[in-house]
Amino acid sequence: MKTKVLIVDDDAAVRQQLFWMLCDDYEVVTAHDLQSAMRGAMIYEPQLAILDLHLPPAADTPEVGLHVLEYLKEHSPRSKVLVVSSDGAAGTRKACAQRGADGFLSKPFDVESLLSTVRRTTIAARLGEM
Repeated sequence: MKTKVLIVDDDAAVRQQLFWMLCDDYEVVTAHDLQSAMRGAMIYEPQLAILDLHLPPAADTPEVGLHVLEYLKEHSPRSKVLVVSSDGAAGTRKACAQRGADGFLSKPFDVESLLSTVRRTTIAARLGEM
């Protein structure tokens, strides 16, 4: 059984790139805003979420992404959340860590770094289920 991955990013090109990078090894679902992210998290119950912070309806701040992060950690505590964002400010990273993020990568991301982080994170998620 493949690990379920939820990709949340408002940029269609990034969503597609991540989808095609992961779809052979993981069961992947995508979301593009607050509503689709919450729906995907509730129905799909992913073991890993790759989350952009700047999402509609307030794409100019990280607040929507932080809200999604809190929701994922509250409703699926065993889910791992990897934040991938262009907002790499120390305050943003700290806010992510305080809300339970399991990792943070800055955009633009190195593909190999992302893939190795996803592998490590999904292995940790599976070990947590045993």
